[in-house]
Amino acid sequence: MFRPISTTQRIVDLAIAGAFLLVFALVPLRDPTSLPASWAAVVLLAAALAVRRWSPGIALIGAWAGAIAQMLAFDTPAVYDAAIPAIVYACAAYGRRSVRWAALTSSLVGAGVAGVYVARSSFLTAVTGSISTLPHAAGSFGIVGALTAVTLLLAWTLGLLVATAQRSRRNRQEADAAGEQVAAEQERTRIARDMHDVVAHSLAVVIAQSDGARLLRRTDPESVDEALETIASVSRAALADVRVLLQQLRYEGTTSVQPGLGDLDALFAQFRGSGLQLEVTREPDLGALGTSTQLAAFRIVQESLTNALRHGDLTRPASVVLALTPHGLEVEVVNAIDPTSPSRPSPGGHGVIGMRERAGAVQGDLRAGPDGDTFRVRAFLPTSATAALSIVR
Repeated sequence: MFRPISTTQRIVDLAIAGAFLLVFALVPLRDPTSLPASWAAVVLLAAALAVRRWSPGIALIGAWAGAIAQMLAFDTPAVYDAAIPAIVYACAAYGRRSVRWAALTSSLVGAGVAGVYVARSSFLTAVTGSISTLPHAAGSFGIVGALTAVTLLLAWTLGLLVATAQRSRRNRQEADAAGEQVAAEQERTRIARDMHDVVAHSLAVVIAQSDGARLLRRTDPESVDEALETIASVSRAALADVRVLLQQLRYEGTTSVQPGLGDLDALFAQFRGSGLQLEVTREPDLGALGTSTQLAAFRIVQESLTNALRHGDLTRPASVVLALTPHGLEVEVVNAIDPTSPSRPSPGGHGVIGMRERAGAVQGDLRAGPDGDTFRVRAFLPTSATAALSIVR
């Protein structure tokens, strides 16, 4: 029944109602023949003006009460009746659906009542015997009723247009807010995926080097030093990457240099240093690919080799193939599965899901799963992708 309005709106409405009351209450007070109902009509309309935006339904009831009081006082239509269109406008602009349609019905009914009220004397004369006054009564009824209907319906239509504009603005604001939420969620997803890539890769290297160092510390002490150097290097790089990701969480719009296919040599060196044998076949001119495609390819290779290091048979080499076709880049990573490994990567794992999403972000496709005693990852990344890389840029 009551809708929230600002303090400024409430003060403005009360000021308008007070000015209305001061101006138009003087008219019946100056006329000694005026009935109390005349003054009551002005008071009721002023009260309706005061609450027209706070409670349009009550304002509509107040407008009807004021009109009835005016008719009981046998007052002719006056200037203060201008409050009624303002109340009808407020009902259409700010009222609920039921109030809005009640205002429309009141406009039509009120127009008929006003026409009958103004032409009542002519109708009574025609009924009591002078039928010649009937055309005059009908004319008065038609003119007054039509003018009243046009005025009230125009006010109602303007109010409805305002309500439609307000609803449209709210919808745009909600759509903008929803878009911001989606963008934020995409950014969080991107950062979470990058965090997974960095942490999973780095920990896999650290674990492999630690296990190797523990086994070789007595027979080959120099290898222990090399393993510790690799652990330190990988840990420092991972810490730097994590700091960049955390900085992106703190400062919106922060950009960082993302890895590309030119960084694969360093990545391969890390994996080879961790004990993973690699056979790499790739085109010489991959640097011409777009940044989005290069980043997706790099992350797919990194995640695939991380899984190979964790779950693969390190006695057999893993193969990496990057081949250009007329339509895009084909990436294939194959590694032997360690039959003694307690857990193996599955097509539904978090890392595989992340790789698939990265391929899909550049309109590509990725398939991963066991193939005999090997695990095969195959991805196709089109070079003509037009979609912006929104979640893995």
